[in-house]
Amino acid sequence: GEKLAETTNPRHKLMLERLYQHARGEVEEDLEAVLGTLAPHPVYRVQSQGPEMNPEGMDNVRRFYIEQIFAKGRHVLESLKTRIIVADDAIITEGVVKIVMWGRDLFVSSPVVDDPDGTYLLTYNSLIVWPYDEEARILGEESWAYYPPDCVRKIDAEDAPEAFHRYVEKR
Repeated sequence: GEKLAETTNPRHKLMLERLYQHARGEVEEDLEAVLGTLAPHPVYRVQSQGPEMNPEGMDNVRRFYIEQIFAKGRHVLESLKTRIIVADDAIITEGVVKIVMWGRDLFVSSPVVDDPDGTYLLTYNSLIVWPYDEEARILGEESWAYYPPDCVRKIDAEDAPEAFHRYVEKR
């Protein structure tokens, strides 16, 4: 929010507003809010993951959010941005991401993951380039992640946020 408050360039303001709408939509499981920020043919590039995490085109991106994000609990997250850089054609965000995940959904292997029904906190460093089109719509995401050796930690289920429990109940 503070980056938005200090931004005076109207295009940059609109870009940031769309990025915040996108991020809010992700954590609130509001698919239409997320897709509403995107250009007609979005392209996602997640450097550390396989083809299922690199969708292209609106239909594939819609399916990606349903199958890879919301259906696997990857939306129960907090993203603390340490740096936000805004240019006319892109926003770059850098920071620490924390995701509460069910053992069976974890996509990072770790010796501490010993229980498919366990609750885990995944903490990693993330850098995302968000390219924008002429109409200030997001063209996709180009993301890089660094998972340190101790990035996974088992936590008590009662310490997990409400969104995690809603997710587990739905499964």
